[in-house]
Amino acid sequence: MGHPHQISGKMRSEGRKPLPFVPSPRDVVEKMLSVADPSPDELLVDLGSGDGRVILSATKDYNCWSIGVEKNPRLVELTRKNILSLGLGKARVVRGDLYDYDFTKADIITLYLLPEVLKILSPKFFKMRKGARIISHDYTIPGYEPSEIYEVKSIETGRIHKIYLYLVK
Repeated sequence: MGHPHQISGKMRSEGRKPLPFVPSPRDVVEKMLSVADPSPDELLVDLGSGDGRVILSATKDYNCWSIGVEKNPRLVELTRKNILSLGLGKARVVRGDLYDYDFTKADIITLYLLPEVLKILSPKFFKMRKGARIISHDYTIPGYEPSEIYEVKSIETGRIHKIYLYLVK
């Protein structure tokens, strides 16, 4: 079955230092997805998808299309195995550099990225279509005001995590 939201992007590495893999706690992922509230015809892209927990949950719980963008080949392989074992035909992961990936056709972007990375990516976020949602875990996007801010006390980490919702206007 073809993907109705084909997204392509040049994948190249420019020698940037690798980003750390710090997974979002599962209860934070649940809140991020409830804030995003994807519908079955929407596409969610998780930049720096790590072990794939966001795209797996999004597709399993909301039946939306999802793409994870991850540079680490071990994590890409792990996510692919989980997609297959869960039978999630609307989820996929691509091995690529999140700086170069064209995500501007996505309906929803989820991310847990450091402020310096968000600063580099921020011009691309607001080239997305009007009404697109950007959900950022713990960090604000420099130069933009979030539409809503949520707090989640994670059972996993024992700390309060912030979730920022941005609506593209």
